[in-house]
Amino acid sequence: MKQECKIGMIWFTWLGIPILSIGFGISQGWWAAAFILIVGVLGQIFYIRSFPQLSKFLGYGSVNDVTVESTQEFKSLPMVTLYTANVCPFCPIVKQRLINLQRDLKFELQEIDITFKPSLIKEKGFQSVPIIEIEGDFWVGNATSAQILSFIAKHNQ
Repeated sequence: MKQECKIGMIWFTWLGIPILSIGFGISQGWWAAAFILIVGVLGQIFYIRSFPQLSKFLGYGSVNDVTVESTQEFKSLPMVTLYTANVCPFCPIVKQRLINLQRDLKFELQEIDITFKPSLIKEKGFQSVPIIEIEGDFWVGNATSAQILSFIAKHNQ
């Protein structure tokens, strides 16, 4: 299974929990609605924070990093844009790897949360996240530090 989050599933999560909460609220009372909302939000937080340990059991395989030391001299580093979405467990993993590489390479990093930006999603044709963009070229899905460094180096020639 590719290590990425489909935009449709992210929206389903954002809409599913409130709809479920309203349904339980109507049938069981306000306390049930509040309970579903709280459990839903806490469940998402737990899922994202524990995802690196759970990913193998969920069929995504390992999300462990492969690091590499940069021996290459970079002339001018391109602007790196990371497109993320709320509740995607891969997005914070890729973001942290980019931040670590940014510390060493000093490139400019911009993060754009596209969770509720349907016009941007449509304009760019995005179907999943995380996405790294450099000079109009895209890397879709999870990436190790070594893969990200290679992607950056490809645009420094």
